[in-house]
Amino acid sequence: MKHVVTFGGGSGHSQVLKALKQLEDIRITGICPSTDSGGSTGILQNEYDGSGYTGDVTKCIAALCEDELLAKTLMFRYENGPLHSHSVKNVLFHALEKVGGYEEAPKLMGRLCGLGDHRILPVTNEKTELCARLNIGNTISGETNIDMIAKNPLWNPSVHSISDIYLKPEVSASIATLDAIEKSDYIIICPGDLYSSIIPTLLPKGVKEAIQKSNSKIILILNIMTKKGETDNYTAADFVESIEKRLGRNADYIICNNATIPNEVLLKYSLESKGILDLFNKSEDPRVISAPLVLITDGNQIFSDPDVIRDTIEIILKV
Repeated sequence: MKHVVTFGGGSGHSQVLKALKQLEDIRITGICPSTDSGGSTGILQNEYDGSGYTGDVTKCIAALCEDELLAKTLMFRYENGPLHSHSVKNVLFHALEKVGGYEEAPKLMGRLCGLGDHRILPVTNEKTELCARLNIGNTISGETNIDMIAKNPLWNPSVHSISDIYLKPEVSASIATLDAIEKSDYIIICPGDLYSSIIPTLLPKGVKEAIQKSNSKIILILNIMTKKGETDNYTAADFVESIEKRLGRNADYIICNNATIPNEVLLKYSLESKGILDLFNKSEDPRVISAPLVLITDGNQIFSDPDVIRDTIEIILKV
């Protein structure tokens, strides 16, 4: 039985978990950020004293749920009325927090979803806020404000790009998180928003040190597209450098996309100032594994394909 620990936010992380749950003889611990401040999570946090990890934790639990009907029900989101913008999973999880407590809620929901030996954890149970320092010198507070930075009509990537990201106040990683890292055989850094989803899982005190001390192999799955406001004009090398700086060590495997994306889909993304992440190839870095990661939905949205991730990870686990 191999222990695989995954780091990341909601959507990209959940795609990786959908892949991993198809593999045999592994035990999964998913680590999620604790700094979400927008949408349903933000409302539950501000108005009902909810946690800053509700949406990410519950999306990842739903991804590991074997019952597809239950998983779809958890993901159901109300479009109007008093519950507008809230999903079933978020409302349920918040109730579990109120009844069982913050630390017990992920365990209780995992039990309800039949996760077995798998589990999803927030990186910390302490309350904190994500802050970004811009090249211009300004500071932005709050994950949702960082996530929406590029919607400011005066935003300019050459002036307002993010130079640093940090937590205020500084908090420590949970004992459960550090224990999972210590016992891991593999650590997977999942695709997602670099500064608002991925790096926040690596910032709490103790995470970097635990990863440096561990004997685990590190697998880094790169994004397929860049994101306006966070990774404008980033290359794969930029992305890897940003992650490895926070890890305190190099990745052992780097998985990147080599599939061609249709022009009509690229046009849709270009209108949002998003482009393909410029990649390097295996001749430039022997750690690189190229795979056709692109999964395109009916709405021309790009996701990482769980089946391709499964096959790629399975090969690595057998090395």
